[in-house]
Amino acid sequence: MSPEINLEQSHPLDQWAVWFKKKFAPSDLDAGGVLAYMHHFGDLGILETVGPNGKWQLSGINFESDPDNIRQQVLDRLETLSRTSAGFAVNYFLGRSAGFSAEGKATPPSAPVKRFEARDKPTAPNREVASDLSNLQIVKKVGRQLQPFLEFEKETVSRLLGTYTQTKEARVIFNYILRHTKTKAEPKKWEQLSRKRHK
Repeated sequence: MSPEINLEQSHPLDQWAVWFKKKFAPSDLDAGGVLAYMHHFGDLGILETVGPNGKWQLSGINFESDPDNIRQQVLDRLETLSRTSAGFAVNYFLGRSAGFSAEGKATPPSAPVKRFEARDKPTAPNREVASDLSNLQIVKKVGRQLQPFLEFEKETVSRLLGTYTQTKEARVIFNYILRHTKTKAEPKKWEQLSRKRHK
């Protein structure tokens, strides 16, 4: 078990990542994800760089109190930021999926689920089927289905980019957000369609 860091001092970003992971982050956010969030917190003013040695310290905190109070101050700042447009991703760091209310986009678009019907059954091989897709048509169709997700990624990553959050960190955060916002279709029970036999 790693020793508790001195919250009044500056530390490398990976040490802050350990502290934030222990105190705030949900269990399914791995070390790489927490570290990406540390860069984002630098852009949001939760952390700030100190001197030329690449160390960071907590920003905007009253240190004339005990560690529990300092932790509560950080949590209060995270909570406040989570309700702003710039801090939309903080919700997920705090273990919520409240998401994009500041911009009116709560979830990425979900791909339509195709229902299997009797007409989807293959026809006799000697009949030409008008709905058969060529490779090019398939690529175009898949591209159209993926386009909303690609646009969602592009928009989200662009909102996360900042002085410290580069594309790599932004995509790590986006992937974590996506895991918690994408809607999954309920599994359907497949039924055998058969013709009634006439007696």
